Amino acid sequence: MRRSLFLVVVLLMLSSCTLIKIVVPPEAYSLDTAIFVLETRDYRLSDVKEIDSYGDVEMKGKVAVFETEYGPVFLYVYKGKEAKKIWKKLNGRAGFVSIRSVLDLPNMGKFSTVSNGKKIVAWWRKNWLFIVEGKNGVEEFVKHVYRVYEEMKQ
Repeated sequence: MRRSLFLVVVLLMLSSCTLIKIVVPPEAYSLDTAIFVLETRDYRLSDVKEIDSYGDVEMKGKVAVFETEYGPVFLYVYKGKEAKKIWKKLNGRAGFVSIRSVLDLPNMGKFSTVSNGKKIVAWWRKNWLFIVEGKNGVEEFVKHVYRVYEEMKQ
């Protein structure tokens, strides 16, 4: 009985892992390409700048500002071997009380939170780390990013 219960639990865990989708662009893409492919009529790219950090966490990458019907949305992008390490620092800085959801697996991670009136969603996979922040429209923009990168795989 215990053995069959254990097998059921393992099967449920494995099936739920296949439902978790964290999408990133192909490894061959540069930071600029990963940003520029996201521009559409609904998400107009208005600025891109190099950055050295996100908040107090060192992260050499880029930030892009997208104008949406909900207002501006900021996309921070990092590509490098430290993606998971940086994500863990960000996750730790977000604080236990403010975090709404966390997914932390060995090969990918994602969290969402609200801080100082801004919604923040951050995810990593492979060498990529993305952070989307804004007052409104963050979840919709994240769905857009996932959709674009998913289409690239096909």
